[in-house]
Amino acid sequence: MKEIKIVVMGSKDVGKTTLMENLIGNIGKVEHNGTTVAIDYGNITINGKKLHLFGTPGQERFEFMRELALNGVDFVLLVLDAATGLSELDKKIIDKLYSKRIPYIIFINKIDIADDKNLEAVKKEIEGLCPNNPPIVEGSALNCNGFDKLKNILASI
Repeated sequence: MKEIKIVVMGSKDVGKTTLMENLIGNIGKVEHNGTTVAIDYGNITINGKKLHLFGTPGQERFEFMRELALNGVDFVLLVLDAATGLSELDKKIIDKLYSKRIPYIIFINKIDIADDKNLEAVKKEIEGLCPNNPPIVEGSALNCNGFDKLKNILASI
């Protein structure tokens, strides 16, 4: 069975842990007051491939963990928040992925609570920041909206 390492990245409170919990089911996580403070981990088998997902904390102080998690990565799942837009950390992550030539997909989360204006602004900003045009999935990690499309993309890795 082929095994693939996927790192789930994004800034604080974008829904990385919620996405992993609802996509995979049971994950290992360490939280303090509802905020992830260590690497989340879970795996799922799709189309005969075992996907190992490592979720990184979103606070700036955990940059070292994001760097460590990228060692040996096959793919990154970047989670962005449609309600609040891109943070400076999100932009730094995009720059890093592009400069290191790491393939990634973008999951624009929280479309259930974002207004259309914010969602369109996020998509326009992504367009300007991502010259490699990564696949984009819009959805809600909380409601599992967009998960079928996300799983289809992950299955094709």
